[in-house]
Amino acid sequence: MKSDVYFFTARSQSIKGSMSKVKGPLALEKLGIKNMVNKDDKVVIKTHFGALENTRYIRPSFIRFLSDFIKEIGGIPSLAESCGWGLPESISGTHTEYSGRANEKEYLQVALMHGFTQETMGAPIFMLDGPYGIDYNVQPIDGNLLKEVYIAGRLREFDYMVLATHFKGHSGAGFGGALKNLGIGCVAKGQKIRAHLGTVFDYDLSKCTEDCEKCIKVCPTGALSKGVDKILKKNWDKCRYCYMCRSICDKGVIDTGSSTTEDFIHRFVDNAKGVVDYFGKDKIFYINYAIDITWQCDCGSSDVPFIPDIGVLSSHDPVAIDQACIDLAHKSSFNPNSVLSDIKSLNNNGNDWFSYIPRFDPQSGELDFNLDGKILNNWETQLRVAEEIGLGSRDYNLIEVKIEDKK
Repeated sequence: MKSDVYFFTARSQSIKGSMSKVKGPLALEKLGIKNMVNKDDKVVIKTHFGALENTRYIRPSFIRFLSDFIKEIGGIPSLAESCGWGLPESISGTHTEYSGRANEKEYLQVALMHGFTQETMGAPIFMLDGPYGIDYNVQPIDGNLLKEVYIAGRLREFDYMVLATHFKGHSGAGFGGALKNLGIGCVAKGQKIRAHLGTVFDYDLSKCTEDCEKCIKVCPTGALSKGVDKILKKNWDKCRYCYMCRSICDKGVIDTGSSTTEDFIHRFVDNAKGVVDYFGKDKIFYINYAIDITWQCDCGSSDVPFIPDIGVLSSHDPVAIDQACIDLAHKSSFNPNSVLSDIKSLNNNGNDWFSYIPRFDPQSGELDFNLDGKILNNWETQLRVAEEIGLGSRDYNLIEVKIEDKK
């Protein structure tokens, strides 16, 4: 059965066609949100604040107008992200492109620098998985690779969720849209690692040196200890799977396994199914901002967008809204000043552009800018797997909403 996807073009000739103030709230209104959200219902807007050097994240004003709209219809909005994996920079002492997102304190500092604060949003702002990424609920799932998912715990506080997603490329998943915002953005810190690397979590104590206690010092729950025998001990009942021990260990004591790109896609789609099963499919409103479409996700730096802005899309179906964004993107011309211009074999007459963006080479693990123009359909794998697991339909009705915005 086809799912409805509402589409508002990025084109605007007056303030009546504003993507932020007009089209964003109207995209939610088309989903019937006014008839669903009752007075004082708590609504969380889940978005991404962007990594420190990123410049292509959704502009704060887009989210502020969604927050104001929720207030207008009687709801109580909040704004949330979730903790990234790895160590806080205050512990690691090393700045990388993934710095600034490991816990609530440092991620809210990045959010502030990018314009997301309680004052600018008109709503509270916090991490869905708590200050350290270890607040979660376990959701059983009959997934392709996973049997349980650690759902971001503070979702339990809300009646509805608006998943406000920046649609863009991704060097591992092919693209980042509603599905990835669900499957990576709405799970706890450790579940992100389980998605990327797998569920292995083993300790080789023979590699642990007697005088090292780095992992003990960073463990937020006291699950690790050493007695008079100087042997590392793990209390699994206390472990909240933040994997910070693995991040700080330089002796190779902790093994979290390895993963292929296809495994990663299967796992975060499993995660997404777990989030929907936990929260309720009828309580989530999806809105994709298909603008500033770069080949990178918002977790790193930003390159030039490789296709023009498309617009705002909304749906009750995460698969359908992502498929619609892909289809509209593939009908576009590519930006001749972007990364795709380096591929000499491409012509600019419309193509499956997401098949050509930079990706991680499965053999070397290095980023491959694909100058030879080899096709890799990770984007299609993501959509196929999501449809097969029951998250939605790739078949959709695209309903373009016209706004008379000429002066």
